[in-house]
Amino acid sequence: MKNILVVGAGRTVISLISYLLKQAQDQNWQITVADQSLELAEQKTEGHPRARAISFDVFDVYQRGKEISKADVVVSLLPETLHVHLVEDCLENQVHLVTASYVSDEMRKFNERAVESDIVLLNEMGLDPGIDHMDAMRLITGIKDKGGTVLSLKSFGGGLIAPECDDNPWGYKITWNPMNVVTAGMASARYVKDGKLKIVPYNRLFLDTETVEIEGAGSYEAYPNRDSIKYRKIYHLPQIPNVYRGSLRKKGFCKAWNALIRIGLTDNRYIVPESQRLTYEDWLSIYLTKRNGATTREALKNFLKVSPNSEIMRKIEWLGLLSNKSIRLKNATPAEILLDLLKEKWMIKKNDRDMVILQTEIEYKLNGRRKKIISSFVIKGKDSEHTAMSETVGLPLGIAVKLILNNKIKKRGVIIPIHRDIFRPVLKELSYYGIAPVEKVISI
Repeated sequence: MKNILVVGAGRTVISLISYLLKQAQDQNWQITVADQSLELAEQKTEGHPRARAISFDVFDVYQRGKEISKADVVVSLLPETLHVHLVEDCLENQVHLVTASYVSDEMRKFNERAVESDIVLLNEMGLDPGIDHMDAMRLITGIKDKGGTVLSLKSFGGGLIAPECDDNPWGYKITWNPMNVVTAGMASARYVKDGKLKIVPYNRLFLDTETVEIEGAGSYEAYPNRDSIKYRKIYHLPQIPNVYRGSLRKKGFCKAWNALIRIGLTDNRYIVPESQRLTYEDWLSIYLTKRNGATTREALKNFLKVSPNSEIMRKIEWLGLLSNKSIRLKNATPAEILLDLLKEKWMIKKNDRDMVILQTEIEYKLNGRRKKIISSFVIKGKDSEHTAMSETVGLPLGIAVKLILNNKIKKRGVIIPIHRDIFRPVLKELSYYGIAPVEKVISI
């Protein structure tokens, strides 16, 4: 019998656990779901005979070592910074590890030891990063295998609300890690356009947008996402003159979000003293200059240089930032105060459906002709619990576990799913679950 340890029983784990339990009898697996909250872990296992739920403290060295020593594979749904606490025990006990997180510098340091221990530390195995890598590599290898040359790579992704459940001025609800929504883009972004480096600092990130047409979903706006340049190396395209990765939002979102950045409400680096004594209007007024007895609303309008009835003002007012409602958090950072408000205003309702979009656009030259292939995923959730985000993060993780336990992945060390023995079978199996792209090829 093979033992799988899943660490973390949060929002995105439902589809992963469901997949593992459905496979458990045929594959002869036993699954342990471990979380700081035993109740949460028990909710996910639902008394299944092939599963057990435990209370788990990742900082408890004895418990961590004991549980990992029993496992053949660990799947970590913990925040990126906490994976490293599991890695040492995985290396010591020759246990494979799978995560959906970006490969951190800390994780990368374990590569040599993982190779020596003959184990896989597979990261970026979710939606974005994850399915985006696999679909891009599917397209790139297909073009190269035919003798073509890739000239441009664009990739877009977004965790959004389904249009039929869009009932607020922002066209957005929180369907993934809440704090990541607030702090998105703080590290700035880099991409390559016509062979030239482009760097977009955080204060201009949400102004550097482009409109993207998504097959079957309409028009969205995209802003640059992190460091696109590294994908030249990752995808084995060192000379490609155009490479860009963007995050998708409903049209009009980015200008309004940029207004919050300009004011200073997304900063997570300092504390607002005694924030619990302030109303949201009090807090907002701290950042504004009031002249000649102007109201906070007038000062905000003047600062942003917009009309009083503008779309940006309407979005900010709808959030309640001009209200006399009291802030609930004590001595909190601006980002924490904003997040607490957004979790209430952008809350996904019980019967809401989320929607994830991934689109890869590749221009290439083949047999003397220039073409463009567009591959689009548009996946909707069933409800607020069984979300598209959970499915598109959880299923790739589960399929990866099956590949590892059946010795289908040959590469060892710190890896991501850009290898054929990973992306081909994973994409094939995902298609059985309705997670498959719509493709079109056009001549340029």
